[in-house]
Amino acid sequence: EAENKSVQKKYDDFFANIVTIGMKINFPQLISYIHHDKLLYGSAYVERIRNRAQTEIVDLKMIDPKLMDYARDAEDIIVVDERQNPVGFTMDIGRTGDISLGDPLPEPGTTNSPVVLKGTDIFLLAFRIGHFRMFPFGNRFEAVGIIEPAYKDIVRKHKIEDAQANTIHNTAAYPIVGYVGDSTRAASQKMMKNTLEAMQNLSHSRYMVFQHPTKLETLEVKHSEQVDEALRYFRGNQSAASGMALGFSIGTGEAINRSTLSTQQRMLDISLDSEARATAEEFNVLILDELNRVNKDGGEAHIIWGNVAAEEKNEKSARLMDAVSNAVIAPEEARPYILISENIKPDEAAFKKHTESRKPKSVKTIKNSAYPNDSTADSADSAEDSE
Repeated sequence: EAENKSVQKKYDDFFANIVTIGMKINFPQLISYIHHDKLLYGSAYVERIRNRAQTEIVDLKMIDPKLMDYARDAEDIIVVDERQNPVGFTMDIGRTGDISLGDPLPEPGTTNSPVVLKGTDIFLLAFRIGHFRMFPFGNRFEAVGIIEPAYKDIVRKHKIEDAQANTIHNTAAYPIVGYVGDSTRAASQKMMKNTLEAMQNLSHSRYMVFQHPTKLETLEVKHSEQVDEALRYFRGNQSAASGMALGFSIGTGEAINRSTLSTQQRMLDISLDSEARATAEEFNVLILDELNRVNKDGGEAHIIWGNVAAEEKNEKSARLMDAVSNAVIAPEEARPYILISENIKPDEAAFKKHTESRKPKSVKTIKNSAYPNDSTADSADSAEDSE
């Protein structure tokens, strides 16, 4: 949202034509991808693509976070300028090429130490990149997402699941053991071989006969209880790392105390809402403010988030309408949420006509009675009777 209609149109036109370089996506998809990369990698990178004259931002492009890093020196320390801001980023383009693919390295003496490129990296100046961070720590240059804290547990859990799946596949049917011979007749190698061949046909044959004493038994295979316990432990760790209660992440809320589940939902709502607002603030600073500064749009704009929550929308709508009925808020204050939640495009003219039709109609009242007192009315009635 911008300050006035003329400025709003400039932003609307820009975001209607973004990401023509690379995969064609729209604005909601751009926001979704930023959230995805932040959650998965801890960082999301959006390139602010300028025209050839470097005077205008003409497009936005998502960059794979795995390819990006801060520009660093020979000791792997982030290179900053005199204001302690990173001078730029490096991007691994996956092949050797001309240095002109990137920006020229900073001149010696303009930074605290020279930038060193490694392998197939190129250098990009800081003004080209919008760096979104999930959970920044330390000097706030580095950040983590929700996957990294649980990464080792995720790998271990996958290995155990693969091993368990292979074990179940191999022991889906209990192994069969054949005892050939008895106390009076020892089994020869040929007898045991013939018995084994007959047993191997059990998968498609229901009946068989042996010419020598044979006893068949199945071996019951018990799977380790420790495996299930370990999987539950790792699953709990993953859920905790994501900031989401286990009942919500795997759908077992019906097994949780209702009061506990309500508390967990409030915690989840706070987490979702805070992350949405944090991303919105980053978008304002890294994208919208830069658009206004570089493109001279004539006014600031802000990305506006409603309340992001796991709450069922009918419950919130009912709560809002109850507040309207009790004169806590005005209907116009609750209307925007209901329109958005139901994906209804507002028709202001129809809404105004509807609200006016609901107003009580005024009733005409006669200021002075036709008969000032009862006696006059009675005398008029008696006069009519006499006529």
